[in-house]
Amino acid sequence: MIYCAECGFKIEGEFKFCPNCGSQIKFGSSSPNEITANQDEVIICKNCGEENSVDDSVCFSCGISLNGNKRKKQNSTKQDTKKQSQKNTDSKKIDNEEKVLDNRKVLMISSAIVVIFIFALIISGVFDSEVKNTVTQMSNQTSSSGVNLANMEEINKLEAVVTANPDDLESTLHLAHLQQDAGLYEKAITNYKKYLAKNPENADNRVDMAICYYNLGDNTTAINEMETALKYQPKHQIAHLNLGIVNLAARNIDASKEWFKKAAELDPNSEAGKRAQELLTSH
Repeated sequence: MIYCAECGFKIEGEFKFCPNCGSQIKFGSSSPNEITANQDEVIICKNCGEENSVDDSVCFSCGISLNGNKRKKQNSTKQDTKKQSQKNTDSKKIDNEEKVLDNRKVLMISSAIVVIFIFALIISGVFDSEVKNTVTQMSNQTSSSGVNLANMEEINKLEAVVTANPDDLESTLHLAHLQQDAGLYEKAITNYKKYLAKNPENADNRVDMAICYYNLGDNTTAINEMETALKYQPKHQIAHLNLGIVNLAARNIDASKEWFKKAAELDPNSEAGKRAQELLTSH
């Protein structure tokens, strides 16, 4: 009668592997009691390294004699390997857990540092100064683009004065200047016209009105008004310079060069003359 050396199953018939556990049948064991008694020790074959029962005289794997072969506990080879593998697996698990814990620690420490840094900034007033700077920048942008809010109160007062006294030309002219500075070009033109209707020879104010037309994109009217100003004051250097600028914007390149040249010749050392020379050179 043959019994499986691994599970002790009684084997009837010719089998190379145990029908119960699938282990290779080791011939030489006659009963489950004998297997149980002897399974603590095995004989290691020197030729192939296979484990054999202590009762075997011939290696069931390669067939050589087992005399003089080393005896060793059954668990010492395969199970030691399993145990070592299990230890390595457990070690990897522990390492992974430690890595996860380390990552969490790093994240917690980083978060704490950020919170402390923000708290320090709040205490030091950095955030307050940034907010103030932002508000200041927005205020400056509002003032520089569109209506000049600083002049609105005075503009409103002058409008009331001019409405009450339409013949007050000085107030009308002053109002036109403030409206031009505030970007209220259409209103400024209206008041310039009122003033120039009584003082048509005033070249300075006619050039100012022409600039309002230029800012509104009406280059043709701007050129006409500046040329009219030169009829009253032929050597008006600012009028020459501005005629060069407006003609340049209108793509009248040749005319633009002529006006820049004339402006520079009138007084090459003045700011207007230097500016005209720069524009003439660059274009």
